[in-house]
Amino acid sequence: METELYNQAMWISGIVGGIAFAASGFILGARKNLDLMGILILAFLTANGGGVLRDLLTGQPPAMMKNAEPFWLVGLTVLACLAFRLQKRGGLERSWIFILSDGVGLVAFGITGAMTGITLGVHFFGVLTLSLLTAVGGGIIRDLLVNEVPEVLHGGFYGSVALLLGCALFALHVAGWMNPVSIMAVFAGGLALRLVAYHYKWSLPKVTG
Repeated sequence: METELYNQAMWISGIVGGIAFAASGFILGARKNLDLMGILILAFLTANGGGVLRDLLTGQPPAMMKNAEPFWLVGLTVLACLAFRLQKRGGLERSWIFILSDGVGLVAFGITGAMTGITLGVHFFGVLTLSLLTAVGGGIIRDLLVNEVPEVLHGGFYGSVALLLGCALFALHVAGWMNPVSIMAVFAGGLALRLVAYHYKWSLPKVTG
């Protein structure tokens, strides 16, 4: 029963994260004036980059090679965003829509990575590593492709959110409190933290030369 719960949680968070990150890739691609192929590539790599890193690190075949869900999810997301852009008839600037979709993707994939580590029985720091890589991998690829500094390198509560998610889920697992309600609470808390941190421009201390 516990394994089934973990698998369902990973599947749902993977779907949610994939859609959210594909949307963030589309929005950033549109802001950078990429053509439709460029936007599709950016959306696809953003949605799947973190998952591929996670699977390669754990010695598993990448999820996108085992089923077609990542392909049609990205396709549907891009089509929906394209319809929105045509309806809006204006440029898509960096706005709350991008921040929200990026935040949802970050938290959902952070949960997926942590749950993968817990399911595989890795130690605490392994769970944190998988949570971080899965959460930020797609965003790093997205930002590098459009020549921007990855958010995780200067956004004080970007990678930190993924690490806190890993800590929370590992603690729930050890305590035996893992259930759909607690997982949803972790998701809501992680997303709220990311949005509040962005709004108030919270950041970790910086080293200046």
